[in-house]
Amino acid sequence: MKLIVCCEYRFLQTPDGQVWTRSAFTNSFWQRYLQVFSELTILARVEQAEQAEQNWHKVTGPGVSITALPYYLGLNGLVKSLPALLKTLHRALRNQEALIFRVPSQTAMLARLIRPQSRFALEVVGDPADVFSAGITGPLLDKLLGRISAWQLRRMTKNALAVSYVTRTYLQKRYPAPADTPQVACSSISLTPEWFADAPRHYDQPATELLFVGSFAQLYKGQDVLLQALSILRQQGTEYRLTMVGGGEKLAVMQQLASELGLDKQIHFAGEQPHQKILSYMKNCDVFVLPSRTEGLPRVMLEAMATAMPAIGSDAGGIPELLGESRLAPAGNPQILARRIADLCSNPDRLTEDSEINLETSRQYRQDKLDGIRRHFYQQVKLQFSRDKR
Repeated sequence: MKLIVCCEYRFLQTPDGQVWTRSAFTNSFWQRYLQVFSELTILARVEQAEQAEQNWHKVTGPGVSITALPYYLGLNGLVKSLPALLKTLHRALRNQEALIFRVPSQTAMLARLIRPQSRFALEVVGDPADVFSAGITGPLLDKLLGRISAWQLRRMTKNALAVSYVTRTYLQKRYPAPADTPQVACSSISLTPEWFADAPRHYDQPATELLFVGSFAQLYKGQDVLLQALSILRQQGTEYRLTMVGGGEKLAVMQQLASELGLDKQIHFAGEQPHQKILSYMKNCDVFVLPSRTEGLPRVMLEAMATAMPAIGSDAGGIPELLGESRLAPAGNPQILARRIADLCSNPDRLTEDSEINLETSRQYRQDKLDGIRRHFYQQVKLQFSRDKR
C-alpha cells in the first residue's frame, strides 16, 4: 500500500531534482513508514535552490518521493499561493491509498476543505492554539485563527481512522479521539545510542555555560524571553554565558536585542549546525534552556537530557511531561525563568541530581523502544485503510 504523509516542514530542491533538508526530516526519518508501506510520498512546501550546501541532508531516495507544494511564508504568502496550492492538493490526493496528516497543519485543513470525503489518519505533534497564541499575525487575528484551527483539529481527531500523539496526556486531553479509534502515545523522536551519556554528570561547582538550540524562523522557542531573563540576572550581579544554536530570519533581530540588553559578550550565536556539532555543544555546556511559547514534545530537549544535561523549560505543550515543576517557567515570563536559572545553576547538588533524573527519563525515548510502538501504529493505519476500501 502506498502512503502520502502531509507535513508543514519546508524542504529545498536543487536543479537535479534532489530534495534536501537543513536539519530535521532527513531520509532516515521517513524510513519508519517504509517498514509497513511500500512507497511514501511526502506532501510539503518546497523551495528551489541553486545548489545544496555542505550541511544539508538528502530527503528523497528509494521508496521516498515528494510532491512539491508552492513555497510560501506567512499568511500573505498563503493567500497569494492559494489557487496553485489548492490545485496541487486536489491532484495529489485524487488517487490516494493511505494518507497521514502531521498536524497542526494549514495544508491539512485546506485538504479537508477540498476533499472532505478523503479518509485519513493523524500524527498530532503540536497544539495549534498554542502556535497562534505565540504570535504569528497579530493579536486579534491570531486569536481567531487559533480558535478555528483548534476547532478543526478536534473535528479531525473525531473523524480520523487512527491517531498518534507525541505526548502522553497533554494533546490527548485537548484533542481527544473516540475511544474505539486506534490510538497511541508515541513520540516521533527516536534517540540513537550516540546521544546517550554513559553516566550522569557530577557538578562540584555552579553552572555558568547555558545552551539553547532552536529555529529562529519565528520566536516560538522563546529566544527573546531567554535574553530578557539573562539581562535580569545580569542586573542582579550574575552573568551566564549562553550559546544559541539555530538559524532563521529572526536571528538578526535577536542579535540586535542582545546588543540592546548589553549581553554581547555573554552570547555566542552559533547559527545552524549539524547534529554532530549540536551533540558536541551539549557535551560541553552545563545547562540546557528551552523557554518555548509552543511545543509538542521537543526533540532537542530530549537530546539534551540524553547527554545528561540538567534542563529548564517553559510550561508549554509536553515539556511538563519531561521536567519537574521546579524546572518550569510560565511561557513568556522572563522573571520566573531568571529565577529558575539562578536556583538550578547555583546549586551543584541539584545539578548533579537533575543530570541523573534527566538521563533516566530520556531512556524512555530510545529508538529501539519506540520503533516497535510506532510500527504497530502504522500497521493499524494500514489495516484501517484496507477495511475502509472494502
